[in-house]
Amino acid sequence: MTVYTFAIVASCAPRGDAAARGPVTVAFDSTHASRLGEVRVYPLNRETLAELESARPSAEDWQRILSVRVTNAASGDSAALPLLGTYAVSADTLRFRPRFSPAAGVTYAARFDGSALYRHIGREPPAVLARLTTTTWRHDVPAGVPSTVVRVIYPTADVVPMNLLRMYVEFSAPMTSGRSYEFVKLYGENGSLVDDPFFTAGDAVELWDPDHTRLTILFDPGRIKRDLKPHEELGLPLRAGKRYRLVIDSTWRDAEGRPLVRSHVKEFRVGAQDRSLVRSTDWRVTAPRAGTNDSLVLTFPEPLDHALLARLLTVRDSSGALIHGAIGVSERETRWAFAPRVAWKRMPHAVHVDTELEDLAGNNLKKLFDVAPGDTGSTGVSAAVVRVPFQPR
Repeated sequence: MTVYTFAIVASCAPRGDAAARGPVTVAFDSTHASRLGEVRVYPLNRETLAELESARPSAEDWQRILSVRVTNAASGDSAALPLLGTYAVSADTLRFRPRFSPAAGVTYAARFDGSALYRHIGREPPAVLARLTTTTWRHDVPAGVPSTVVRVIYPTADVVPMNLLRMYVEFSAPMTSGRSYEFVKLYGENGSLVDDPFFTAGDAVELWDPDHTRLTILFDPGRIKRDLKPHEELGLPLRAGKRYRLVIDSTWRDAEGRPLVRSHVKEFRVGAQDRSLVRSTDWRVTAPRAGTNDSLVLTFPEPLDHALLARLLTVRDSSGALIHGAIGVSERETRWAFAPRVAWKRMPHAVHVDTELEDLAGNNLKKLFDVAPGDTGSTGVSAAVVRVPFQPR
């Protein structure tokens, strides 16, 4: 790709202003993956930029000086709100980094107003900076055959509690972000779209893993908790006895700018609400044979949170030493298996369970997610970790 620039040739700026000695450039970065879509304005007077930064402009002040918007590629018009992001001053350069990665196939316009910059610090701008500067950039869709798919959606169970707290969508490759909920829709059994079931804060909240391959879909807690106003006004997003379809649209683009291979649909039915604590005493332990690499198996009476099962349980020997191995979660998240790297020794062991481990409704070993006045039995263990003992046979 290339870096698109707009230059103003300086001619009559006051002496001593760096902007008077050469062109001022407004540029989108399209060459570095970590800075894709970042906008730079340079060279500007270092002292002026330092003074601007020390004035601590508000977000609105920054946007008056430098704003980036989605624009109509054909007409150049843009009625969109400025993109959210962060502003920074580095030597003679003003930088804007968007909060979300640019979307493929979309045209963006950067608008720099030198007058607004100088007005904010109470000075007259050089003539060369007294007018607006605008440049556009398009994040083009690369050629190639789509290859990214939705691998799985958790929970994998066909029946979920009415107060389901979260779902996970796992992709085969990193995805774009910033507009995810345009491509994630929940439909009722009559085909109608469920209104506002997820917590998105106006699409500003997206919960990704570090690899950007797993999106956590959080159902609106305000509609689940009984003592909050959204619950009273709207009720829970899901209704017991009803069927739903979670649809991931194929037009969603991966990090390379290509759409998904196909849309993905997760169908499920809703059961009763779950307001019971997770109790390790209810789990069945199948101990492995000593001298083998057979798996230790825990079986749960209900599905537990898939992502938490992968990181909140560890295995230790009688001395407290960590046992390294591979974790597998199966049987619709009711079975946890651990295969050690080194054969089991015939000695006492224990699974150490972080008590933040949750079920599908957000209840953990310490407390219920949804507690209303007068509820009993809403608290469980107080420790941060509980031990589930076993000894290889």
